[in-house]
Amino acid sequence: MVKTTPINIRKAVEEDVLDCLILFKQFHKESKVPYSWDAKKTQEAIINSFSTDNYEVFVAEKDEEIIGLLAAMYGQPLFSSETLATEIAWYVSKDYRKSTAAFRLMKAYEEWALSMGVNYVGMTYLEGITDLSKIYEKKGYTISETHYLKEF
Repeated sequence: MVKTTPINIRKAVEEDVLDCLILFKQFHKESKVPYSWDAKKTQEAIINSFSTDNYEVFVAEKDEEIIGLLAAMYGQPLFSSETLATEIAWYVSKDYRKSTAAFRLMKAYEEWALSMGVNYVGMTYLEGITDLSKIYEKKGYTISETHYLKEF
């Protein structure tokens, strides 16, 4: 019988920076967003998350390998005194997409947001990859905004 190890969800630490960079680059490639990839800026953002209360990177780890991540931040919108957590990037390596990693990352994000006193949590998905609307609705989310980009 083959023994499998469980997927561990935790906050990223300094030793995870390179693995996170690799996943962020894969995420960027797969997302087909029109703007360029900036490894240095991404690395700085990950490192800054370690000392910033309102920004966090969660990782999914299996067999000592980082297989997924969810980056999020929270703050107050310009027009409200309530707090809103926003998922910035949510990505799981293709080989692990049928595992529990993605949903466990989402749960860690929601628990973190709740512990920070956040009033609302937001999740996004990028057009052209996977329509996650039914999953989000099943998890209690409602659509509130659609985002468009225009290149100059």
